[in-house]
Amino acid sequence: MNWRKITPALLSLLVFLLAQALIPAVAFGIGTFVSPDFGTALQKFLSGETADLPLLELMPVPMFSLTIMATNIIAILICYRPLRYIRPIKASDFGAIRWQTGLLAIAGGILGGFCLSIMTENIALPDSMMQMSMAMSKSIWGLLALAIVGPITEELLFREAIEGEMLRRKAHPWTAITISALAFSIVHLNFAQGLYALPLGIMFGIIRYKTGNIILPSLLHILNNSIVALQLCTIGEEMADLSYAEMFGGNTATQIVMLLSGLLSILLIKLFWNCHTHHAE
Repeated sequence: MNWRKITPALLSLLVFLLAQALIPAVAFGIGTFVSPDFGTALQKFLSGETADLPLLELMPVPMFSLTIMATNIIAILICYRPLRYIRPIKASDFGAIRWQTGLLAIAGGILGGFCLSIMTENIALPDSMMQMSMAMSKSIWGLLALAIVGPITEELLFREAIEGEMLRRKAHPWTAITISALAFSIVHLNFAQGLYALPLGIMFGIIRYKTGNIILPSLLHILNNSIVALQLCTIGEEMADLSYAEMFGGNTATQIVMLLSGLLSILLIKLFWNCHTHHAE
């Protein structure tokens, strides 16, 4: 194994995870400062008197959302300087995209995300994460973190800092795409989101490789997260009771829709691969 080619993945992932580890520490510090009740609850939690620490009940959701955005941005800045894994001008080069074929990638990504939603429907998120997501979806700052800042910073990290730098170090394209997708899956830290994120990350990685930037992956990532955030905001806890089987009139019809959307997604991404000229790193 050529460690020089894989170093960007290891260091970028480490930086991101360390930044994420700061979220509870910073949140607990701010929560203790702004809320005496939170300080009391934290003391009971640390002493073992209680096994539950209702973070979002005691700390304002906007403050928690701002903390998440700040730590993500810090991770990106570290990858930009001093690691120099992010090249912002190249990463945001609209001129490198042929939008006629780019629409194939957008359509393929949307259908792929829909297929994955059906596939992973019965794998539930942990209760604490679902409650946190629902609370954030009802705040403008939470929506900004979930639907805009999160997707853009994650694409900068996984598709630009990891995949892009590996490609610049002459790693095989599929090695760079696969490793960035695996890292993208791992950082979600739960099976439900990780299983969904892996194939999605591969699709985003293919699109980034062919276009040479993160514009289209970022648009698809923003669209995907915005749809989920909108569902959480408008439907809330009732999402757990909804199913694609009810929507399409039975399990058989749902499986057919899943298969067709998956096949169409693969076909469109393959057409995009064949038609879109690769931009050298």
